[in-house]
Amino acid sequence: MISAVILAIIALLFIVVGIIYLTVPAGSLPSILGHATTTLHGHKVASSGHHPLRAAGSLIVGVVFAVGAWFALKYKGKAVTPAGAATKEPANH
Repeated sequence: MISAVILAIIALLFIVVGIIYLTVPAGSLPSILGHATTTLHGHKVASSGHHPLRAAGSLIVGVVFAVGAWFALKYKGKAVTPAGAATKEPANH
């Protein structure tokens, strides 16, 4: 259960970052995500393009983590019971 929650949180983060890469121009990205500048007449100018490869990569990784979270919830391991607990019979006195 805990692993599914962790995988889901990571999936959401990657999906949000992928959406940010698609919607925000490269020159306006937060510095933690990187930003692109081009040189125009000797001056650095913020790029108006987007990062489609980074967006696609982030979205794919987000979907992979989401599938991992789904599998972690769907396929739970069988509970281990003590050896004597499964064979206990009611006492007949």
